[in-house]
Amino acid sequence: MATHRARSALGAEAVTPATQAAAAARDGFVTYDELRGPDLDAGRWSPARLPLPTGDEHIPLDPNAELAVGEGEVRVTIPRFSLSHDIYDSAKYLIFSTRQFQLPPDRPATFAVDVAVTNLGGEPGDYRRGMAAFHAGDLVSGRVFSVIGTSTRVFAMHEQLGFGGAGEPFYHVVESPYEDFDDDFARLRACEITLDRGSSTAAWRVDGHTVYQAHGTFIPERVLLGFGIWTMLPMRDGRSRSLEGQGMTARWRRFRVRGVDA
Repeated sequence: MATHRARSALGAEAVTPATQAAAAARDGFVTYDELRGPDLDAGRWSPARLPLPTGDEHIPLDPNAELAVGEGEVRVTIPRFSLSHDIYDSAKYLIFSTRQFQLPPDRPATFAVDVAVTNLGGEPGDYRRGMAAFHAGDLVSGRVFSVIGTSTRVFAMHEQLGFGGAGEPFYHVVESPYEDFDDDFARLRACEITLDRGSSTAAWRVDGHTVYQAHGTFIPERVLLGFGIWTMLPMRDGRSRSLEGQGMTARWRRFRVRGVDA
C-alpha cells in the first residue's frame, strides 16, 4: 500500500467553523467536514480501494504525495508523480467519503467544493498529463460525475467505469469554450455537481457558469464524494506514459451538500 507524508496545517485564507456556518446559512449547503486537521478524519474519508481481477485491491496514493489538512481545507502536493499501475495508471491520489449520500427521487441534489489547481512542471494545457478532480460518484454502478482542471483549464467529466452495472464504459471530458475563467484555475473556484434522478439530468457548474449538462442519463441512487489527482493517458505497448517528471498541487475547501439528508 502506498503511503503519504502529512504536512503542517494550512494557514492562508483561513476558513473557520464560524465562516463556514455563515456561508451555509446563505446558500443552503451543509458542510460535510470542517477539515480541522492535522490529518483527514478517518471516520469521514478513506483512500479509494479499486478492485483487481485477482480479487485484491489497488490503493492509489502516490508515495511522493504530501497532505496538509486544517482550517477548512485539504491540500495535496505531489512534486513529481511516481505511481504507475498496469490497470489503474491514471489515479495518482484518490480519496472518497465514507458517507454515501442518498439521492432523492423527486428533487435535485447538489454537491460542491471550492477547488484550486496548480501544475508543477508539465503542460497545463494538456489535462491528460496532470489534473485535479472533485468527484460525486457511485462505485457500485460505476457512474461518476466530476469537475476537473489544470492551472489554466476547467472541464466536466462524465464517466461510466469499466466495472459496475450501468452500461458500457465511457469516459467523456467536456470543455465549454465560451465560459471564460481567465485561463486561471490556480485560485479557488466554486465547483458544483447537481444530480436529479427525477429528470435523469446531471449538471456541472463552476463559479455559477454551466460547463456541461447531460440529459436522459443514468443517475445512481446514492453517491460518494471524492477528490484526487490524475493523469489520463492510455498505456502503450504495456507501458505507462504518465510519469514525465510532472507533478501537481491542489486545494479543496468546504465540501458541502444541498438537497440531501445531511
